Amino acid sequence: FLTAFYGMLAPDGALIYCNAGHNAPLLVSASGIRRLETGGVVLGLFDKASFEEETVTLAPGDIIVAFSDGVTEAMNNDGEEFTDDRLIACAETHRGESPQQVLDALLADVHAFCEGATQSDDVTAVLVRYNG
Repeated sequence: FLTAFYGMLAPDGALIYCNAGHNAPLLVSASGIRRLETGGVVLGLFDKASFEEETVTLAPGDIIVAFSDGVTEAMNNDGEEFTDDRLIACAETHRGESPQQVLDALLADVHAFCEGATQSDDVTAVLVRYNG
């Protein structure tokens, strides 16, 4: 079984994507934050699975934040997870900043939250900004 997120970004800002059971990436725009959830089930789960695509139009400056479950499931020494809410709050706080600044802030927030606790999974994030 495998989760996957696939997207094609056109020069005009049209993003056609499909999410196959992966943590829904965030689309961070001036108007807010939304999850890119459209798609289907985890790959390899069913022989005849069907998948949907969605097209969203990005505006210059919009950022997509794709991440592994190791980000939101990163645990602190008390066994608490970082959670989607903390990820979204970080993206909201740093909206309008460069992708590198958002990534650095996100990784710093996860690191501070975990307080040095040993992690059982990868902490991976990929950010893409549409410049128009």
